[in-house]
Amino acid sequence: MKANRSAWAVATCLVAVFVVSCGGGDGANRSVPGKRSRVAPATSSASPDCSRAAIRWGKVTVGRKLIAVSQLVTVEDGRKPGWVELAPHHVRTVTSRIEAGGTGVPTRRVLASLEKRLAYDSPTFKRPGTSTSALLEKEELGPVDFLGHPGRFVEAAGVGVVDASFALDCAGTNGATVTPVYGTLTSWYGNSGASMKCGIVPDKGKWFREAYDMVCPGAHS
Repeated sequence: MKANRSAWAVATCLVAVFVVSCGGGDGANRSVPGKRSRVAPATSSASPDCSRAAIRWGKVTVGRKLIAVSQLVTVEDGRKPGWVELAPHHVRTVTSRIEAGGTGVPTRRVLASLEKRLAYDSPTFKRPGTSTSALLEKEELGPVDFLGHPGRFVEAAGVGVVDASFALDCAGTNGATVTPVYGTLTSWYGNSGASMKCGIVPDKGKWFREAYDMVCPGAHS
């Protein structure tokens, strides 16, 4: 069963009678081994000089997370097709951030290095301070036409999320010693949508299974 949609960005897909995910994966996290790359930021004289530092990536995990669900929609048997307006109900907020144990961390260079490491176009990841709350304010989930098919339905909204740890070998203030700077990065990108029919349980590995378990009646542990 396929439902026509007019909103929720370009990456939205439908998973009602069958389950489909779009926008770069089905939600199962993947880890990428570390690799060295060069960064060339400008820093102040009071901070470690990271202009020629090498960045070492630790664990890099890419997946998708649920950020909002719709109300439960019931379509009675024999009901004529028609548009149903769906509103997003907040589940979680993902905020892009970089946390490090020192100053002078080249934010844009670190993000660009990770995008290159993952073979993503730059810029892909949201810059620090950008949260998914703004995305929900801008985008909507509906309307949706369930084409008169009976059942109970729920829509889910999600984003891609990357979590990574890194180390920078920055020059000390005297230019001779090496000052390591360690940190973590969390960022998000894109958006995805999914439509599910209660009674057809998605695989646990799918990012939208969380929405199904929360909204569809019954226990799904």
